[in-house]
Amino acid sequence: MANKDRETSKLGQGYAKQLLAFNVQKQKIANLCNVEFEDDLFDDAKNDSSWNRAINGKEVWEGLIDALDNLLHDQINHPRKYLPADGPPDEGLQDWMKQIAPAPWWRDVLQVSASQSAFNAWFSNRPMGKAKMAEVKAAVDAWWARLMAAVDRAEQASHIREMAQAKGWGKTAHSFDSHFFTKVVEEGMAVDDARAQYVEMNMLAFRHTADIIDLSDPQDPLTPMDGRHDAMYRDDFAKEFDVMHEAGYPNALPSVPPDFDQDPFYEVKRWGGEENEECPKNLNESLYGLWYRVRRQRFWNAEMRKVDMTHEIVEVSDDGVTWRAANEREKRGWDAGTELFLRGLVDDGDGRSQHEREVDELRSKIKRLRFATQNAFTPEERASAQAELTDAEKRLGALR
Repeated sequence: MANKDRETSKLGQGYAKQLLAFNVQKQKIANLCNVEFEDDLFDDAKNDSSWNRAINGKEVWEGLIDALDNLLHDQINHPRKYLPADGPPDEGLQDWMKQIAPAPWWRDVLQVSASQSAFNAWFSNRPMGKAKMAEVKAAVDAWWARLMAAVDRAEQASHIREMAQAKGWGKTAHSFDSHFFTKVVEEGMAVDDARAQYVEMNMLAFRHTADIIDLSDPQDPLTPMDGRHDAMYRDDFAKEFDVMHEAGYPNALPSVPPDFDQDPFYEVKRWGGEENEECPKNLNESLYGLWYRVRRQRFWNAEMRKVDMTHEIVEVSDDGVTWRAANEREKRGWDAGTELFLRGLVDDGDGRSQHEREVDELRSKIKRLRFATQNAFTPEERASAQAELTDAEKRLGALR
């Protein structure tokens, strides 16, 4: 679609400030949003100029605004995944800090005694006195502790909302039913205590507003709503719990695994050939016609509270009799080429495999040659068309 035909929009008032409070730099915002476009087979990453215009409140293609809105929403609800996985290290602290912000921002936030120039030099991996370094490390540790407390609150409220939203999805591991079935039935929590916990969880998730965390001053991101009707809400949440409890937690999945056969077992199968390819490129030529042995084993998936199955290709054979260990390509198995199929649709409207293309071309050719043999003006033309027709029909028969 041409840019002139695209709908345009502006970023909501105050959204840019919120995004910068958590991400610090516009470039980081642009990079995070571009991941969405890079993963989209039907679109491409956008240039920095477009993102700057969007963040600065200019009218831009609405797809950019949607990406910024999505990022803001996700960072409010799931901030942890946008932060370093581990806390501040003793060694290589500067490199860890660079993941978050540049040196001037850090000195303003930490308010350490080192001058800006000395701090900048240390941030560039030049030496600094031990006392100053210890002061910086202590300040970063304290900042990180405050940030993690804020992150925990945001993630807790988000997790509870997701548990509530699971209602109506049937039996799921991440639901109120499963959570309180474990608490009450499996662990023996008193019903009154469970009811009180249910009420507090819902009050946290639904009677507080959630804001993005400002990295320069991490605070509790949850703000209580007007409390004048809290008693009514608490009563409603308590009644919800009683309905769920009296129904026996109908959508709960137990956290305790059932008895099941954990012994591995094997299956022998055979890969197809070119006719089984599913995208414009033949990705599986090295597998054509090979027999393969799959090792399968049931295991308990504690996260999803269900019995799952492993699938591992361990051996291959040319004839189904003599076997050898599978190599890395063979272990990956048949590649459907979904990305190449979709890319073909985007590029030229055709995601067919080479085999499908040849079959379709032969069918068209046969149709044309049959017409030619029936309407030839001379015996020579008829004979030539008939010879081509015979070859095309033989080739089509072989492909089938």
